Amino acid sequence: MKQGMILVPALLLTLLGGCESMPMHMNEDELLELAENYGTETAAVSTMTTPAPALHPPTYTTVTIPPTETTVTTEATTTTLPPEPTVPTAEPIDGDVVIQNGVMVVNSGTDHARALETYSNSPANCERYADILNSFQTLLPSSVNVYSMPCPTSAAYYIPEDKAASYGDQGEEIELIASYLNGVTPVSVYDALLYHRDEAIYSRTDYHWFPLGAYYAAEEFAEAADVPFAPIGEYDSVEREGFVGAFAAVNDISELYNAPECFTYYKPSNLAATSCYYYDNDFTNGRSGAMFHEDNVVSASYTVFIGTDDCIFQADTDVDNGRVLVIFKDSFGNALVPFLTNSFSTIYLCDFRYFNTNAAAFVENVGATDVVFAIGATACMSSVKLDTLAETLGV
Repeated sequence: MKQGMILVPALLLTLLGGCESMPMHMNEDELLELAENYGTETAAVSTMTTPAPALHPPTYTTVTIPPTETTVTTEATTTTLPPEPTVPTAEPIDGDVVIQNGVMVVNSGTDHARALETYSNSPANCERYADILNSFQTLLPSSVNVYSMPCPTSAAYYIPEDKAASYGDQGEEIELIASYLNGVTPVSVYDALLYHRDEAIYSRTDYHWFPLGAYYAAEEFAEAADVPFAPIGEYDSVEREGFVGAFAAVNDISELYNAPECFTYYKPSNLAATSCYYYDNDFTNGRSGAMFHEDNVVSASYTVFIGTDDCIFQADTDVDNGRVLVIFKDSFGNALVPFLTNSFSTIYLCDFRYFNTNAAAFVENVGATDVVFAIGATACMSSVKLDTLAETLGV
């Protein structure tokens, strides 16, 4: 440093003066002390090495600091939130509404007649269903995730408004069940399906949901289970024209033969990499087989999944996440399997009406990480079906 010069932080000069000139009344030591207290950015200041004689006017040193400009540029960002889902308008009624053999037929006499299974709520059975699942959950290792996913029937979405009071509210049932669960995660698919009721999510001629409805339900479950999920666009769709379901043959609603549908199902992208096995209901006599049974007649299209309820089905996929799913179900659960092969390493499908081995031991022996109950809402409200469920689960 040159004699008579010290380095003073530029910031200090600004703080002390805030203008272009600053009287230097401090000696060198005082300035150095201040300099040490403020940063490292410095400006050269010429100072006196000795105090000015008293007879002379004080000496000033002018330090000119060029003004600095700081420009902060911020890029404007626009966040677009997804629109709030809206409930599609109710299906138009342009035909008669009649009761045939205990079944409501909406738009009777048209080529789009829809049959609806009767349904009634039972608060007592809501609590009992939840208690059965709660009790079963306590028999399992604490690491196993257990889910309740009641599957609504088509009556939840297509009953004419002026007839709805005569039927139970399935959305309320599902909420009530959820309120009784303890240690079991509720998965409500009611709203997810409601927002798509203008799509082909339920058959008009059969008790079951269409595969597209099962897809939206599987999507909700995958989100709850925190597993990956493949969008519908990654599946190969197969159409079967002329489908007329069980309402015609079983309930003898003959007019439905004049209102056939297109049954569309979806094959997952990893189907070729998925190995499938079938077992007797006591988990013996394993044999390999196909996931889809496409040689059945069109009227039996819902059995394209697994082919039967009377078995234990296993699918080993190419997903390497170590998640093993056991589905306890009635026939509603069959259509879920193709939509979960990109989500779990292994899937077991067990129909509680036929399952014939110790359920808790089965879950533990197969190394299950997740168990979901996917049972139709009507069965959840049936005392007889709940007796069977409790017996099957050993609770």
